[in-house]
Amino acid sequence: MQGITPETTDYKHLVYEVDSEHVCWLTLNRPEKLNAMNLRLIAELQAGLLRADRDDNVNVIVIRGNGRGFCAGHDLDEDAAEDRTSIYEYRAHYIHQFEEFTTPWTVTKPVIASIHKFAIGKGFELSLFCDVSIVTSDTRMGYNEVRYGVSGHCMFLPWVVNMKTAKDLLLTGRELTAAQAKEMGLVTEVVEPDQLAEATRRKATLMARLPREMQRMHKMYLNRVYEMQGLRTATDYYLEQVAIMGAQPVPEYAEFSRMTAENGLRAALDHANARYEGLD
Repeated sequence: MQGITPETTDYKHLVYEVDSEHVCWLTLNRPEKLNAMNLRLIAELQAGLLRADRDDNVNVIVIRGNGRGFCAGHDLDEDAAEDRTSIYEYRAHYIHQFEEFTTPWTVTKPVIASIHKFAIGKGFELSLFCDVSIVTSDTRMGYNEVRYGVSGHCMFLPWVVNMKTAKDLLLTGRELTAAQAKEMGLVTEVVEPDQLAEATRRKATLMARLPREMQRMHKMYLNRVYEMQGLRTATDYYLEQVAIMGAQPVPEYAEFSRMTAENGLRAALDHANARYEGLD
């Protein structure tokens, strides 16, 4: 979003804090929308990550959510209202948003996702791009937005889990419990809800006390291993597919957008979810 840069300090949907242990805490701060990702929050999150990456007083970055959960995914109200009249312009918009959204992967310092209650859609993908994920035992995660005709944004999933698991999650849109996500390798650690803050603080402090240059070198190396195996080529291919699909939505999403505009998001979600009732 124009005007939001790493020098930005006046955030609307993000809280930026650095503690005495050289940990930067980035808090998603749209609690009234369950921290759903709109264009401004995505831009502010990228700016905050880049600001922390350039800050010599920061060794580790934590992303967490304010309110009832970590992140409920896309802001579907905003998404339904986007201009899709030009395929080229929408593709350019989508590619730019992809670059913003994958910043946890591209910054040089370790990034921890501290997750409570839910990480759905874009919230789920955001956690996959972080280096470490600590989640509460009552957390639900997954790509349920595919059930409404909304595609995954970055498609990092095949590089984190095996083929059968990736297909199961993407072809059903089912949600996972924290225990299931841990078993599949989608999260690093599962803790009780009242232990999340302390578990995150301890992990972040431990990582922050290691030599910074060692951390940056090893993150760069580990990322490069996956990129040499084809990660970047594969995500670029997916991005092209989804940019076109976004400009020409599937009929189910067109209906979902119409119902959202006419009857509100809750009614649209209830209508879309009715066809899946009793099948999970």
